[in-house]
This record gives sequence, C-alpha cells and structure tokens, in this order.
Amino acid sequence: MPKLLVTLLTVFFILSVCAPSRAGEKKKKDEGLEEELSELKEAYYPDLVGADEEGEIIDEFAFLQEEDIIFSAAKHEQDIAESPSAISVITREQIENTHCVDLICLLRGVPEVDIRRVLSSYVAVGARSLTGETGDKVLLLVDGMEMNDETFGMPIWQAMSVHLEDIERIEVIRGPGSALYGANAFTAIVSVSTHQPEESQARIFVGAGEHDSLGLHLRLDQRLTNSLRLHVSGGRQTGGHWTVRDRRDREVNRVQLRLTHEGKSGTSILQGSLEVPRVRIFTKLGVVDVHAGALMANALLAHRAEHWKAQIYFRAFDAEFTFDVPLYFQGSQLGKLPEGIDVFASNLDAEFQLDWSPWEGNLLISGGNYRLNTYSSGKNDPSDTYQHRVGVFVQDEQRLLDSLILTGGVRLDWNNISPMALSPRLAAVYRFLKNQHLRAAFGTAFRKPSFLNSSIHVTDVEENLAGISEFFQRSIGNRDLENEKLIGFETGYIGRFFGKKLVAEADVFYTMYRDTIAFHTDIAMGNLGMPDLTASTLEYRNEGMDVDSVGGSLSLTCQIRETLRANINYTYRYSYYVSEPSEHSAGPGEKKGERVPWEPAHVFNASVYYLQKSGLRLGASVHAESSTEMGWTEGGSPFGDAILTHNPAFFFISGFAAWRQVVGDKFWEAGVRAYNVFNDGFRDTQIVIQPDGSELGGQLLGRRIFLYLRAGI
Repeated sequence: MPKLLVTLLTVFFILSVCAPSRAGEKKKKDEGLEEELSELKEAYYPDLVGADEEGEIIDEFAFLQEEDIIFSAAKHEQDIAESPSAISVITREQIENTHCVDLICLLRGVPEVDIRRVLSSYVAVGARSLTGETGDKVLLLVDGMEMNDETFGMPIWQAMSVHLEDIERIEVIRGPGSALYGANAFTAIVSVSTHQPEESQARIFVGAGEHDSLGLHLRLDQRLTNSLRLHVSGGRQTGGHWTVRDRRDREVNRVQLRLTHEGKSGTSILQGSLEVPRVRIFTKLGVVDVHAGALMANALLAHRAEHWKAQIYFRAFDAEFTFDVPLYFQGSQLGKLPEGIDVFASNLDAEFQLDWSPWEGNLLISGGNYRLNTYSSGKNDPSDTYQHRVGVFVQDEQRLLDSLILTGGVRLDWNNISPMALSPRLAAVYRFLKNQHLRAAFGTAFRKPSFLNSSIHVTDVEENLAGISEFFQRSIGNRDLENEKLIGFETGYIGRFFGKKLVAEADVFYTMYRDTIAFHTDIAMGNLGMPDLTASTLEYRNEGMDVDSVGGSLSLTCQIRETLRANINYTYRYSYYVSEPSEHSAGPGEKKGERVPWEPAHVFNASVYYLQKSGLRLGASVHAESSTEMGWTEGGSPFGDAILTHNPAFFFISGFAAWRQVVGDKFWEAGVRAYNVFNDGFRDTQIVIQPDGSELGGQLLGRRIFLYLRAGI
C-alpha cells in the first residue's frame, strides 16, 4: 500500500507540473545567442540567410538545448525533431542526476526499450520486439566504434570500455538502422559519446553499496599545448549476486588513454583502452563463465574534418571460459562440456565517410567500411575462423520549402558467412505548424549470424553416453544460416509547447521479423530409452520464430522551471507468430497466429527531478511492466522437455538524493542512490531450476542502496 500511494502521488505531481505556466513562458537570451543563431542558420538553414534575425531564426533555434541536437540518426548534426528515426537522448545532466549506477539502468527508462537482467552480471537489451534473453539485436557504439562481441553477437554491457562518469550523452535510435550502420543495427542502436572537455580538469567518483557494489573512477584531462589534449582515466567496478550473500559475479577493471590534436585540417584522435573483466554471459545454449584474467583491448586512430572523416580501430578479446550447460536427460548426466575453453577473438575495422552538399538544401553522405574478424580456440572445430565484412552506403537528404525534409539511403553489405544484404531507407519529416513535426519512415535491417550461431563446434566433450563428443563436434553452429531480416514501417510526432517547456512525442510502428535465428532441438529416442545422437540435431536455424509486431509509445516531458523536470512514457506492443513456432524456442503449445507472450505488452515509466546548481538535488522514478511467459527446456538442459515458465507483472520505485556545492569551475557532490527502494523482489525474465538446485536466468532483483562522492577540480 505505501508503494502504491507513492506511485500515485508521483504521477499526480508530474501531471500537475506539466500544466502550462505563464511565468515560465518568458524567453531567456544569453550573450552568445546572436553568434550561435548565425552559425546554426548558415550550417542548417542556408536558405534563410538574410532573414530577419529576431523573426524566423529565433523562432527556429531559440529553444534548442543540448538534447535537441543529435548526430546518430542521419550521421550528421540535426534538430531531433527532424530525425528520420525515432530517437531518445540521455544528456550528461541526466546521467549525473539519477538513481542509476550503470548504463543498463538508464536505458530502462527509454520508450520501447526492454531490459532483461538474466544474471547479476549479464543483461540483455532490446527494443520494440524479440528481445529475448540473448540480447543480440541491438548495436552498441562507443565514439563510433562497434562494441558488439562477434563471438556471441551482443554487447557485453557489464564490461564496457567506458565508465558512466566518462559518458557525455547517449542517443538511442529505435527501429532498423542497417541503411547506415550495416549488420546488427537491427531493432535499435545505442550510440554513446564520451566526454572530451576543451580545458584541463580532473574528476573523481567513488561509491559503494549493497550486493558488493563498488565504483571507483578517476579521470584527468590536460591541455598540453594549444592544439594537443591528453585524457587519462581508470577505475574499478564490482557487483555481487542479489540473493546469494558474498558472491561476486561481476568485476571490471579498466584504463583508457586518449590524445586529441586539433589542427587546421580537423581533429585527430589516438585512443586506447584495456579492460580486465570477470563476468558471466548467457546464450541460448546456456551460461558461459568467463574466467578471471580475461583481457579486452581497444585501439582507435581517427581523423575528423569538416566534410569527411576516417577511422581505424582494433578490438581483441582474450579469455578462457566454460559453458555451464547441464547435459542431463531424465536425471542422468550424458556428458560434460570441457572447462577452460581458450578463445582469442579480434576485429579490425576501417571506416570512411564523405559529406557533400551538391546544391542548396541538399546533403549527400556516403561511406563504407571493411572489417576482418577472427576467432581462434583450441577446443573448437575448426580451431581458426576468419570472417570478412565489406559495406558501402549512400544517403541523400533534401530540404523542401523549409518545412519538408526527405531522406533516402541504401547500404550494401557482404560477408563470407551469410548472404549479401541490401538495406534501403526512406523517410519524410514535415513541419505542419511551428514546432510541430510529423515523421513517416520505412526501413530494413539485418542481423548477421554470430560465430556462436554459425561456427561453434565444441570438441573434447567428456562422455558418459557414447557418441556425445562427436555429436557436439557437429552441433550448435550452422554455416547454412541466412541473415535475420527486419522490415519496418513507422510514423512519429514531436510537438514543442510554451518555449519548449513541454515536449510531447508519439511513435507508432509495424515491424516484420523474418528468418529469425532460433536454437533448434530435435532429440530422437533410441530403443533403450536413451537419446539416439546419430538421428538428433542441436543447432541454430532460421525457423520457428518469425513474428510481426505492432505498437507504439507516448512520451511527455515538461520543465516547469529551470530546477524542475518531469517525464512520463508508456509503450504498448502486440506481437504474434506468422510461422509455426518451435516449442523449444517459443514454448510448448504456442501456435501460429497467437500472441508472443515472452515480451511485456505494457511498459510504463515516470520520473521527476528537482535540481539546483548548488544545493539539494532530488529525484524519483517508477517503472512497471506487464506479465510475460517464456519457453525453456526442463532443468536448462538441451536434452530436457520444453516447458513454459511465467513471470508476473511488477513495478518498483527508485530515487536519489544529493547535495552539490559549486565554487567557480570546481564542485563536490555527495549523495545516495536507491534502486527499488521498497525491496520488492521482481524478475526481468523467467527462471528454471537446474539439476543441482541452482536457478538459471531470471535473477530475483531487490533493493540496492549506493552511497557516492563525486568531485571536480
């Protein structure tokens, strides 16, 4: 009852502060407004050069703030209202003033985004539909570098190369993005930009809390010369199991070094980072334990000029891991996968982009990339796998009569694992009234099979049943897989009212998922009541998971005054099978035409923040999801019978309180962050009980209190 009362009061307060305020309608002008308007006018509205400064241009740009300018949706700077895709922005101010201690928590509040905390150290992120427990349908970018792990297909969110304190902004693009970004930009793109200050400064963040959570991060930014800047940062994060005391499931140590040179020809960047993670990863086959001593390394060399940019980066992952997969059948252990599987995986990527304006109001963007992926393991057949990826794209953007923007683009991708993919996109954005924009878009996307999907064939399996070692050596990976395909249609609206004190957004989407890759299990029985492995299959296939999805979201953001901000958003979707689903991947008894039950139909977020430049800062948020059901195998074994597990609806309340003191360009801040303050246990996803009594997936989540200190000099 207390939690429900707090929820109702929070929602009532947000609705009340969203009401128009005459006192807040007065416009503010800063000293640099005239110069800023002139630059924006020349860059984005050349057809308005010479127009009345106090008229049209101020109407266009006077209310633009940090979250209004985006880059990722069209690969150039533009007003968010003119984006060809549905997009949300999380600013540095929002990152600092939240109950969250990691990126995953921040993404939970974005419309149409799904979070599945399957393990304490593994989280799946998805958008709109088909999130599941593997989370391999979202592309993560950090400063333009793809962070998806090619071995498993998804980002390892809990072992990112950057700490939350290093992040300047996050842009979340919902819907297909392969027309610009190629493979794996499937249901969403999360583009992270790190903080790159102009002047010298130092920052420290230290915190600790429940469930063995620890955060320590130091950073130094130093201007060495007028044109050369140095950035050094490093830190450590840990996290424990939410229900098992003194069990540490996550540990990440990281260090990063960056040199930035600003010259007449543009900006050059040399950057390197190293992470030492200890995490657990979830796959459809089971849990993968990454042993202590694993290394993840990143290196970047980039040059960014006014009309072109180029970069080359290298990523490597060197580790030993063990598949924690119970190979049981009716209580009998059939075998055991080997421990200490050595893995070295790397990506070498070179990219280029050219921007050109052929005539007034037109912007032509083209580019491409080449990538070499490698995967080596002494306990895989073959032990060495190489993959080449090549992609080229072109996009044209035309502004008509200053009220209509047409965007069209296409990308062609080839790799030696799956067929060639062509990804077109069309979008139109129409300003039908002042500060009122409508968007209509069509696009396609594809997801390339990961190494796990196509090339994993484990050797050296311990046998309790004759033939199981040979069975696994020919199972799991499937070189005949097609790309997963997505066709999406969407419409959107953004309206700004009262000098952008109130922003209303709405999106409606219809998405078709085809050739979806699912884990297929077909165990034949022999005469003695044991599996006949010669007639059985255990592999990934493009069947049993084709789905259509329709839905949308509503969002309302209001800032009644400079210190007070609130947001409400709601997402609904209805997904249904368009092919006969596989009982092991979808669930027993599910039929073609029925609703997909393993994603919540309703998701609700509400938040309110009170922020003073110096002094008290407060915030509260509510998150709610409807119930779900998921198909698993009994005991988590690939040889078990298909079962359907249920996860009830849940909601929880979080908040933070802090005191910040600012003196000139220096500050300190102390605060407390509370996740699920009422400690009501909930699960993001379903669980099964393994033969040893342990839980697989769907960790029970409770409260986490986190105390922290942040300072800048």
